[in-house]
Amino acid sequence: MSILLDFALNVMGPLVLAVAVASLFAWRFKPDTRTLSTLIVYLFSPFLVLDGIARSSLTSDEFGQIAVFEIVLTLLLAAIGYALTRALRYDQRLQSAFLLCVLLTNSANIGLPLNEFAFGDTGYERAMVFFVVSTIIVNTFGVFLASRGSVPVRQSLLNVVRVPMIYGLVLGLTLSLTGTALPLPIQRAVTLLGQAAVPVMTVLLGLQLIHTRLRGRLGPIALATALRLVVSPLLAFGLVAVMGITGVTRQVMILQAGTPTAIISGALATQFGSDEEFTTSVILTSTVASALTLSVLLALVR
Repeated sequence: MSILLDFALNVMGPLVLAVAVASLFAWRFKPDTRTLSTLIVYLFSPFLVLDGIARSSLTSDEFGQIAVFEIVLTLLLAAIGYALTRALRYDQRLQSAFLLCVLLTNSANIGLPLNEFAFGDTGYERAMVFFVVSTIIVNTFGVFLASRGSVPVRQSLLNVVRVPMIYGLVLGLTLSLTGTALPLPIQRAVTLLGQAAVPVMTVLLGLQLIHTRLRGRLGPIALATALRLVVSPLLAFGLVAVMGITGVTRQVMILQAGTPTAIISGALATQFGSDEEFTTSVILTSTVASALTLSVLLALVR
């Protein structure tokens, strides 16, 4: 019970408060969200990715197992989500935003502290590897989906290679796997810029909320939230059994699979012309609902 209370107070509480303050600021001053999304996608996030991956203690075996798990899970969710959006006849813009919400997980500022609370340093290390792989998905599939909602497929693919996050990812993996350290002044500058990413993403979510209208879209929002918080961890239970993943790694993979929609999906939707309003709604509903669903998951895996 103490772990669940810590999670509610120390993980969900600050996030909710920060979003509420940002919403009040947006209501009073009506700032430009496009500028913030540009800063997130092109400045802060690439350095966050570079810093987080370069500092991680990855082993090739563990990285490979977790990578296979997450890639297979993503493909299964993509297939289910795509089939549902086709059956329900969502237009391409809504379909892209729907898949963006279902596939991108908040495995960093919710998943990392939750697994650390529950399983200590061992859980945190494995959760970090999951986050690294999810970063790869954000930088490729996430950018493609966000762009696909408003531009042709060719332009969407070009956006993937134009976004600097992918280069931060490659450089970070290179530094981590070769054991190379950046010079101290450069490392400190990278860390400083990277640390701005999560707070600014949280502020952007708060700014977007004042423009969000749930009326008439409750069905798609509820469906995307259910896929993210219920279907995804259920698939994870089956995958860890099939792949023979046991112990703390099994517990962490299931919990990370059940985290809510990533906040950065809102920044991507804003930057590349996807359905920003829908994406923001799912981020909000999935984050609030995850306080319950993650508590249930934690009880099950423990």
